[in-house]
Amino acid sequence: MIEEAELRELIREYCHTELNKAKEWAYKNIQEFRKTLSEIKNTGNYELLRDALRYLYSGETVLKLHIKTSSDLENIWEKFLREVVETPPEELLKNIDERFKKWKKIRGAGKGLISESLAFYYPDYFVPWNNTVDWYFRELGWGRPTKYSEVLSRLRELKRLFKEECVNQDINFVLVDHFGWWLRNRRDNSSNGRTHVYLEITKPPGKPHEENHVGRLLWSPADEKYWNGRYGKMGLLNVGDIILHDVRREIIGYSVVAEPPKELTKEEVMELFEKTGIWDEEYKEFAEKWFKKSQNGKFYVVKLGDFKKLEKPVRYADVEGLPASSKLQGVYLIDISPKVLYNLGIVSKSVDTTVTKLGEYLASKGYLYPSYLVAQFYTALKTKGFVILSGLTGTGKTKIAQELAELLDDSGKNFLFLSVRPDWRDSKALLGYYNWLNQKYYRTELLEFILEAKKDYEQKRRNARPYFVLLDEMNLAHVEYYFADFLSVLESGRDEEGFTREPLRLHDVDEVEKWGIPKEIYLPPNLYIIGTVNMDETTYAFSPKVLDRAFVVEFHDVDLEEYPPEPYEPTSEAIESLKQTVLQDLKGPNGEFLARSKDELNEAVREFKGKHSDYWDTLVTLNKALEPYDMHFGYRVVDEIALFFKIAKESKEKGIVEFENDDEIFDLAILMKVLPKFHGNRKKLEDPLKEALKLCLAKDSKLNVDELKSADIVKILGDWENQKTNFRFKHTARKVLRMLRQLHEIGFASFS
Repeated sequence: MIEEAELRELIREYCHTELNKAKEWAYKNIQEFRKTLSEIKNTGNYELLRDALRYLYSGETVLKLHIKTSSDLENIWEKFLREVVETPPEELLKNIDERFKKWKKIRGAGKGLISESLAFYYPDYFVPWNNTVDWYFRELGWGRPTKYSEVLSRLRELKRLFKEECVNQDINFVLVDHFGWWLRNRRDNSSNGRTHVYLEITKPPGKPHEENHVGRLLWSPADEKYWNGRYGKMGLLNVGDIILHDVRREIIGYSVVAEPPKELTKEEVMELFEKTGIWDEEYKEFAEKWFKKSQNGKFYVVKLGDFKKLEKPVRYADVEGLPASSKLQGVYLIDISPKVLYNLGIVSKSVDTTVTKLGEYLASKGYLYPSYLVAQFYTALKTKGFVILSGLTGTGKTKIAQELAELLDDSGKNFLFLSVRPDWRDSKALLGYYNWLNQKYYRTELLEFILEAKKDYEQKRRNARPYFVLLDEMNLAHVEYYFADFLSVLESGRDEEGFTREPLRLHDVDEVEKWGIPKEIYLPPNLYIIGTVNMDETTYAFSPKVLDRAFVVEFHDVDLEEYPPEPYEPTSEAIESLKQTVLQDLKGPNGEFLARSKDELNEAVREFKGKHSDYWDTLVTLNKALEPYDMHFGYRVVDEIALFFKIAKESKEKGIVEFENDDEIFDLAILMKVLPKFHGNRKKLEDPLKEALKLCLAKDSKLNVDELKSADIVKILGDWENQKTNFRFKHTARKVLRMLRQLHEIGFASFS
């Protein structure tokens, strides 16, 4: 978290180095945005709205994904922007949260578009609210904002600091927000000291580097679409970034950014060309075409150095990872995956490893999950390898598993989707069987998939890929019947090679082995099993045996106000970094995947006891409180809670997932490993549930758990945003309260 003293120092640095450039950009965009909206108001020409929206951060994305037709433009104007233009800002502020909720119901109007429109039209009154705002709120210790008035309040505080530190400067909220963008970019670059990779696409005359700008300079019209838009990324370049050079659709070499971008006049650019010795008649003719593209007579110029020519030009078809040429029409500079460098044989340790978080990646695919839920699912999967996803239908249980698998291997070969059938009574549907009558073995998709995962691990070991099995609607049949063999094998432990100590037994026919089907299979450590569960009258409840052997993740929260998620497009480089980071994280430092010995589990418990004695004491107290009711837990649960805690902190430090703090990690571990065993009537469960709830209370809470009545529980759950401050372990507390409500309503409760 950034303390105020450090924050003030950062503001002073920003004001000294960035403010004037930011002002020029902000005032231009604000002026053009207001001017265009005024023109729409006077003429009724909704098509002008396309130009207006492009001045906003999210404009290009919104136009591409959501606001495509003339009727969409008219709808946004009539239902939202007209009200903004015709209403004084003081009036809008009076009930801004209610207005915000109303506007978010409009097609194409997410919080980014709404807040940025307000901010760019009334920059002294309103602030943007987008993914970067959420980021710097966390950095400043403010938590994730839940409503627009909260964002306004916090940025007023930040603006006050600006006025104190940037003396005699005219500061509006767009500039205050721009500081957040600058801070994020600064933190990303300084946190890993690494650089990005870009591709220049150009067709200058003469020999590359010797007779033209290639490898010497990058240059383009001084226009937003070349600064950070459809045609270029000049504004994103930092010293040390790597530039690959495409000359006439062949990669001919690469260079390194030597100086930050500058803005020059046409005359200054021509003078620079003369100094570099490339200003001959042929290049003049080429340059004139580019000069004409500038609307203000100015150009972005970036000095390059350390040019290296490839031994021979490389065509796009010969290197993996380059964008499709059909997507490069009119593009000058684009960010690309670092993977391309390795595919070209260019090894650079300075390539950027900034990771898009897994939750952000899922949001970019259109799926909305609370950040804690993504972290909970991923960490549970990495810890155990067998995870059950329960909860409301239509909340993305299947998709979160599919998208994770696709991120790691877009070929789809590492993912198997199986729909469970109600008539499954044993493991034959999963593993196949030998028919003694016709002497044939009937294979299944799962059997082939496991054999492929096993083969991949045996051959590649630490370079093997993870394989994911998804059992959809897992409880349509009795899990204890068809999945019993798997449950036993998964708990048998791992040998020195990483395989399960006990095998799945398939047959005992020598002849069948010659067909490629072994008599038994020891499950490899790179195999992950995920089950989805929906509870209704057509399904079966899980036994404690099943729940004890899995991590159970509940999908319950639905936030319609935030749905669909804000448009967000991580760069291909960021996605590749996330992919590689997740792969390495799942594999572990020694490529062992899920292969953990009992010694490693014991070490995790010792570390948990030693470094986190507060949580250990809470765990011991909870177990003793549950023991009189025979609801206490065994050593396996303790092992897995300790391991989950350790792994969660590791994955958080790598930037893959987000947890609010260590309390939340411990909270989610208790939620998944202790509460799923609670299943029964009110007489059996009410007292132990209340004991669990007492341990969830915050120190200063005055809530009397023993006196809770049905109406009290409903009231707490109905006002959860305000009531959750009573609890230290909020996720567990909320689930316990929901189970207590069930007990009061129907006399029975269960986790799922």
